[in-house]
Amino acid sequence: MNFSNEMKERIKQFAKEQSQYYLEEAEMTYLEKLQHQIGQTKRKVTNKLSKLKTRSNVSIDVQNDLILYMSDYMNDLMENGISEQEAFERAKEELKFQSETTRSSDLKDKFVEYYENFNPADHEAIGLFYAGFMFFGISVGGLIGFIASGGRELFLSGGWIDTLIGTAVGGIIGIGLGLISNAIIVLKKKGENKL
Repeated sequence: MNFSNEMKERIKQFAKEQSQYYLEEAEMTYLEKLQHQIGQTKRKVTNKLSKLKTRSNVSIDVQNDLILYMSDYMNDLMENGISEQEAFERAKEELKFQSETTRSSDLKDKFVEYYENFNPADHEAIGLFYAGFMFFGISVGGLIGFIASGGRELFLSGGWIDTLIGTAVGGIIGIGLGLISNAIIVLKKKGENKL
């Protein structure tokens, strides 16, 4: 079901306001877990989490999740004959932070689970794999292209194109290896979470 533009804006505004509350509560659960596991002070962990919270990606992801969740619920209500406005008001009450509804509780659990499974080291490892494979692929590809084109003597008279092609192919291979390493890390993480 399509919502009016005005209703889409109202849903976005509601999600923007409420997502911060859900995010803060999930972060507190994550904060308690971190304090218990590594024994750091609350100030240090709070500073780390405040940096994470201010990153627009996390906040936007939470807002988008809330928009999807709210839209689905409103569609269900409207299929049962409720007007768009009434569906919005009912969804707003059900999903408002600190409401004692099942839907609100489900959202809280979803965000808590996200933070329990969140590990910045995984994202850092993936980035390092990509960068390492890219540098390696570009270097090896460029060197092979340079040598295959005849080296320094023929470089300026047309050998540069072979070097460029070798560099591009090496870069593509580096991206491919980065994707494979990304998949391995994600699958390994999923396997750990099932145990």
